[in-house]
Amino acid sequence: MDSTVERIMKFFEGRQGIEPDTELFGSGYVNSLFALEIVLFVEKEVGIKLSRREITRENFSTVRRIAQVVESHGERV
Repeated sequence: MDSTVERIMKFFEGRQGIEPDTELFGSGYVNSLFALEIVLFVEKEVGIKLSRREITRENFSTVRRIAQVVESHGERV
């Protein structure tokens, strides 16, 4: 597992059943408030500012997709 995915997975510690490709919204693991917490975590931990168009359900649908968004900024967590 790559380091960005591993770091984001640590954010989900204690939530059973979440793997890098688990559908976070459809599986009921994430609601809109928790999604905001994920965005804030990514921005703070990585030091990037996400644009409104990047903050989509699709981009935050799985841990692996979140990592891809982070890495699109040229960053690795």
